[in-house]
Amino acid sequence: MDMLPIPGTPTQRPKGRKARTAVVGLVAAGLLLGGGVIAANAATSSNPGTTAAATSQPAAAVATTASATASAGSASTAAKAPLARHPLATALRFFVNGDSSKPNFGTRAAKIATFILDKRPKLAAKLPAALQSDLKALKDAAPADQVAKAKAIRDNALNGTYGAKIQAQAQRIEQRKANNKA
Repeated sequence: MDMLPIPGTPTQRPKGRKARTAVVGLVAAGLLLGGGVIAANAATSSNPGTTAAATSQPAAAVATTASATASAGSASTAAKAPLARHPLATALRFFVNGDSSKPNFGTRAAKIATFILDKRPKLAAKLPAALQSDLKALKDAAPADQVAKAKAIRDNALNGTYGAKIQAQAQRIEQRKANNKA
């Protein structure tokens, strides 16, 4: 007599199924982790010329990062992974686009200056001397003076006091803001 399983009763699983599942999971995790490491190595070592140029030219890094992050945020490029923002690009974007009428504008500007000077000293050392001194002044400013010093950094970036590259990038950021409002 042939015994059919009764509905609702557990059937015996094939032996070794858990072990195979565990092995497959470990292999998949290893491939994902290994692929991430390979991709990271490829991204950092594939073109050392651009990496060196980006670190030696902060304004150039600001320009390339800002244009890349602006396109990464649009809906048409949603499939692309967002790019990490360069701290100088983020700072320049804040100073140019920031709304100085907001109550926390001066505090945030001082925090950005402190971050660049204290957490990224190698990048800060590569900035123009005038920008370094303005960031130090903003960092050490009294809360009542922070907004005025942040506005001065914005104005100096736009009028070319910090150099032509920073001026061009600041103008692009300002133009992009105007185009987004239109």
